[in-house]
Amino acid sequence: MKKIHQTVDKIFSVLLGLVTITSLTGLVFELVYLGRAYPGLEINQQKIGGFTAEELKNYLTKETRQIEQLDLVWGVNNWKIEAGEIGLNYDVSAAAIQAINYGRTGNLLEDLKAKQQLFKSDLKLKLKYTLDEEKLTNKIGVIADQVDIPAKEPEINIINGEVIVAAGENGQLVNREELERKIKEQIANLNKGDITLPVTEVKPKLSDEQMRSVKETAQRVIGKKVIFENGDEKWEVGQEQLLSWLDLKNGGWKNEKIKSWLTELATAVNRPPQNASFRYMGSGKVEEFKPAQPGLELEVEATTSKSITELQKLTDAGSTEITVKLEVKNTSPEVENHEVNTLGIKELIGKGESWYSGSINNRIFNLKKASESINGILVAPDEIFSFNKAVGDVSASTGYKQAYIIKEGKTILGDGGGVCQVSSTLFRAILAAGLPIVERTAHAYRVHYYEEKYQVGFDATVFQPSPDFKFKNDTGKYILIQMVYDEKAKYLAFEIYGTSDGRKVETSKSRIWELTAPPPDLYQDDPTLPVGKVVQTEHAAWGAKVAFDWKVTRGDEVLQDRTFYSNYKPWQAVYLRGTKPL
Repeated sequence: MKKIHQTVDKIFSVLLGLVTITSLTGLVFELVYLGRAYPGLEINQQKIGGFTAEELKNYLTKETRQIEQLDLVWGVNNWKIEAGEIGLNYDVSAAAIQAINYGRTGNLLEDLKAKQQLFKSDLKLKLKYTLDEEKLTNKIGVIADQVDIPAKEPEINIINGEVIVAAGENGQLVNREELERKIKEQIANLNKGDITLPVTEVKPKLSDEQMRSVKETAQRVIGKKVIFENGDEKWEVGQEQLLSWLDLKNGGWKNEKIKSWLTELATAVNRPPQNASFRYMGSGKVEEFKPAQPGLELEVEATTSKSITELQKLTDAGSTEITVKLEVKNTSPEVENHEVNTLGIKELIGKGESWYSGSINNRIFNLKKASESINGILVAPDEIFSFNKAVGDVSASTGYKQAYIIKEGKTILGDGGGVCQVSSTLFRAILAAGLPIVERTAHAYRVHYYEEKYQVGFDATVFQPSPDFKFKNDTGKYILIQMVYDEKAKYLAFEIYGTSDGRKVETSKSRIWELTAPPPDLYQDDPTLPVGKVVQTEHAAWGAKVAFDWKVTRGDEVLQDRTFYSNYKPWQAVYLRGTKPL
């Protein structure tokens, strides 16, 4: 046991001695390099271990003075960039401080790691500098412009129906980004050697074999076209555009060219989503309503890929036209309809449309005024809506203008001409929504406004106090009548918003029988028109009996099943003949 204790004492004494020696060695090392850079540090291929800050500044100042200019060469050409031309300045003080402070952060562990790294391998410190980036870029541009030879791309022209292919010419371009990198590297390392310009050869010129291949491909594109389609919207690309998309060098089609064209097309296709807005003033009418609408976004990458696949068909024999359906995605609004109201105005449940091209100004004024009267009206659950009640008095005293109306078998000027277009359009919307129609009366004769882009028989006439147009809201929720008006397109529509209860509407095509020819044309004197002027106010219309079927179901339940009849009298064309003296 005594021997074991003696052995342990000896080992401890040895270890203590080693620690003491190591500590003394470290202390001596720190004393030797006090205020000096540690060995293993290097700047500009110069080992700076042992340099004081002042010595290092003197050395770097001397070295940087030698970098008064940069020499650039390419072949037999050479250029010089003076340090002053690009605002070049070296920060020798910062470099000296960085070198002296390396391994002396005050963090014992981090400093120990840094010194151990220096014992393993040298560390090259970068010399800090500043320069005017804009001046350097401009200087590089001036030099590059003297070397650059723009390439001439191959091109195709159609002359008298014949394909003419120009081979193009090769060129060369200075890689300006790479040259800037090489200059900055030389500056940072205080190198004094020449900098060779990085010049890239551009080779678009076609070989004879490529020329033959391009001509054959281009010939198969002549007279062909591509239709890009998104719903009812179409965009046509003809042979000139298609020829510019051909990849003359590599064959096939230029991905980037097509992508660029589709990116421009996206500005016409894309539509931002519309957030819902709803302001109810408590008067039975909504003052502001914008339904939530999803946006549209053209998926350019997917459409580009699809287009290239479809374009291959153009060069096939017999293909003269192809259609590419655009890849689009819906983008959701941030605010949906149900988030802005508690009345059940959630979704579109019905829509009716009509057109009024050829209408005189007063008629257009009246139909717009009447439409605005019912725009925004809320119809409560189980409420029966009356058109005449909603629109109110239609007369000059309420602001309506005179337009041609039919009264007692004659075409005369009367207050409110055009209001029946509004009731007919609403009738169509209610049919589409599947709501019970309480009262509807057809016109006495066929009116061409109501058959524009529509079947005969889908009209409803009104007059104060009767006939009226009425319907009932049996959805259990409020419904909202919303107007869509476009005077430029001569278009009117009503949209019915509410909560869908799953009902489905089936409407048959019109059935027409017992056609009766119109009477001869009628001319009436009009003292308000100058002599010699003739204005047609009514078009000839055949008399006919018309019917269509309307069925509304919800699951297995039949909510409505009826036939709407119209008995139209034959109507003559009416012309007003001016009698007012000139």
